[in-house]
Amino acid sequence: MRTDPMGLGRGPLTRWLPVVGQTAPEPPDVGPFEAGEGDRPGQFVTRVVFSLPRITVPAMLLAIVWQVGEAAVPVVMGLAIDRALVTGDTGQLVLWLGALVALYVALTAAARFTNRLNTYAIQLLQHRLRATLSTRALHSDGSAGRAPADNVVSVMTNDVGRLANAVLLVILPIARIAAIAFIAASLLVTYWPLGVVVLLGAPAAVWLMGFLSERLSRDTRVYQDLLAETVGRATDLVAGYRVIKGVRAEAEATRRYRQASQETLVAARRNAGLLGRFLVGSGAVNGVFVAAVTGLAGWFAVDGQLSIGELIAVGGLTQALLPQMQAIANYSIPNLAGARASAARIMDVLKNADTVASGHDDALRQRRSPLPAQGVAAPSAGVLEVDVPSGSIRVEPGELVGVHADERTAARIADALLNPWAADDTEVRLDGRPAHELTPAEYRRVVTAAPHRATLFTGTIRDNLTVTGSPPERMDSAVWAAACEDFAAGLDTPVGENGNRLSGGQRQRVALARAFATDAPMLVLHDPTTAVDSVTEQIIAERLVGVRRDRSTLLIASSPALLGCCDRVVDLLDDVPALGKAAP
Repeated sequence: MRTDPMGLGRGPLTRWLPVVGQTAPEPPDVGPFEAGEGDRPGQFVTRVVFSLPRITVPAMLLAIVWQVGEAAVPVVMGLAIDRALVTGDTGQLVLWLGALVALYVALTAAARFTNRLNTYAIQLLQHRLRATLSTRALHSDGSAGRAPADNVVSVMTNDVGRLANAVLLVILPIARIAAIAFIAASLLVTYWPLGVVVLLGAPAAVWLMGFLSERLSRDTRVYQDLLAETVGRATDLVAGYRVIKGVRAEAEATRRYRQASQETLVAARRNAGLLGRFLVGSGAVNGVFVAAVTGLAGWFAVDGQLSIGELIAVGGLTQALLPQMQAIANYSIPNLAGARASAARIMDVLKNADTVASGHDDALRQRRSPLPAQGVAAPSAGVLEVDVPSGSIRVEPGELVGVHADERTAARIADALLNPWAADDTEVRLDGRPAHELTPAEYRRVVTAAPHRATLFTGTIRDNLTVTGSPPERMDSAVWAAACEDFAAGLDTPVGENGNRLSGGQRQRVALARAFATDAPMLVLHDPTTAVDSVTEQIIAERLVGVRRDRSTLLIASSPALLGCCDRVVDLLDDVPALGKAAP
């Protein structure tokens, strides 16, 4: 059985036809959007919707052909009636029928390509907005290593979608306005009083509909904020379910979520009511306007000032005017209202990230000096020191040091090394300098802290290791050092969404391989094998020494196998400063 070679699911009559404009296999490189301190939501919406002129300008021109073509249909029909049917001229009939067919072909093709460009523009803007938000939320500039706020999930889905759809505001509304202008011009040519009525009445009707949408726009922002808060609560509830279950707080967690959900439901009903009232009001404005124009046309026809063909053209033009104005009222204006509300929420996320990063950098600018060359360019990390209430830890260049501590102390040390600027009772020093005096970029050039929780990206092992920027040979050695060969057939082995195709121990090993692949001058590992069986754990311990040779490693663990491979072990449980051990 012959199949579609392009894999597009086409039938036997079309599967061999060429495909034009197929999407590229990789997403395009796009620059981030910026939100200035004095920017307003409307300005940000304008910046977003005008950011793709190479797509929106052709789409707008094609949309004008589409909408004006639809409005021109009754004009062509009226001319055909007056010049062919009334006169009985067969040649004129064939001519105008051909013109009508050509008009339909042109407007249909324009509509098809317009919709295709619209979809592409929306998808491209969504990609760029999510890339911008992801960059800020994940602090890729090296700022504090905090988890993103809960509302980022809602912003990256609902708000990004609404704001990206606003790109249609520079395509379809302009095309509809052009169609309204064509209708008015046609009415001016047909009978000028009708054209004047449309030219004066259409802008007034659109302005009135915009005025009616103001309250809807304000309430949409409130509703979206409540929706985002509810999504955040649901995220917290699912992520922390085991903790909630452990402390028997199910009833309180359920009560809080139910309360937030009820508030959001009330806001949704109120917003839907405002939308309904707006649609009723805008429909009444449209209906009164179109009825007035139609009534005037009928009066002029009865009075003998319009011919049969002109009456049909005027009636068709008036009917074509109604959907144009309804589309502006029912889709474009609510689209603008939702886009402005979503833009305000997106700007809040961007500005908050900028404030945190710039505030931290400003605080350091007065007291920072360049990091010593030993801590930046040398293969080893220099000297790392960590002071906690229960003891002190020191890691010399190229040394593998283990730390044995209770769970709370171990978590405190790991958190301090991941984010030394937020540590309270734990001080981290790098080459004698307090880490909180370094910029995040300086600190993270030297120290890489792999958290205990193994979080994987959807895709393959290669996808999870490629984010480190490592060459293929280093990724291969990292996978081998993490003992992944028993379940991984290679770097292209799929891991599923968040690693759901792997067991807990396998996820831990892939996360450990990702840490090894960074080849960091100073690598901090926190209980990297708690879900791994003892035999595999011993293999990892043996390979750890080789993969981290000439690099500094701080291993926070309770596993005897891992601690047994260390050069020294700092035991904070027994308050012993350092337990010496010869390297194997």
